[in-house]
Amino acid sequence: MRWVTITALWYSFCLFIILSASLVIMNKHIDDPSKNRLVVMAKDQAVYDPTNSTPLHDIRHLVLKKFLTDYRSPLKENVDELVKQADLYAIDYALIPAIAMQESGGCKNIPMDSYNCWGFGIYGSKITKFQSYNEAISQVAKTIKETYIKSGLTNVTLLEDKWVPPSRGQWSSSVNFFIGKIREYEKNTPAS
Repeated sequence: MRWVTITALWYSFCLFIILSASLVIMNKHIDDPSKNRLVVMAKDQAVYDPTNSTPLHDIRHLVLKKFLTDYRSPLKENVDELVKQADLYAIDYALIPAIAMQESGGCKNIPMDSYNCWGFGIYGSKITKFQSYNEAISQVAKTIKETYIKSGLTNVTLLEDKWVPPSRGQWSSSVNFFIGKIREYEKNTPAS
C-alpha cells in the first residue's frame, strides 16, 4: 500500500510540474506578441500566420505553376484562381487541372474562343463557352461541388460515371494519373 501511495504522489508531482511549466511558457508567449506569431503547416500544405488569414507561402501555387508550365498549359497563368476555387468549394486543388489535362491536354485542344478545357457541357454539336479561363474554373469547381460531390460522387471514379458515362474507367484512370503527377511535383517542391 505504501508503494501505491508513493507512486500516486510521484505521478501527481510530475503532472503538476509539467502543467506549471506549460503555463509559464504559454504566458511568456501571450505577454510578448512577437513570440506569439506561430507558423504552422496545414494539411493542404499552406503555411499560415494565425494573425493573418492569408498564406505566407502556399506550395500549391508553386506546384501548379511548375506542373502547368512543364506541360505548356495556358492555365499556368490561372494558378491563383485554381487554388482559390478549390479552397472556396473545398475540393482537391489537383482535381480541376487534372481534368483539364485529360479533357484537352491542359487547354491545348479546346473549341475556339470557348475557354472550356474540361469538356464541360460539350456533347454533340453543343459547346458551352466561357468568357475567360477564370470564369470556366469557377463554374467547373462549383458544379463539381454542388452537382457531383453533394450527390455522393466523392472520388474521380464516381465522378466519371456522370461526367463521361461511356468512358468505362479510362477517363478516371487518366485524371488520377495527372493527380499523381501533381503529387510528384509536391514531393519535389521545397516548402521554403
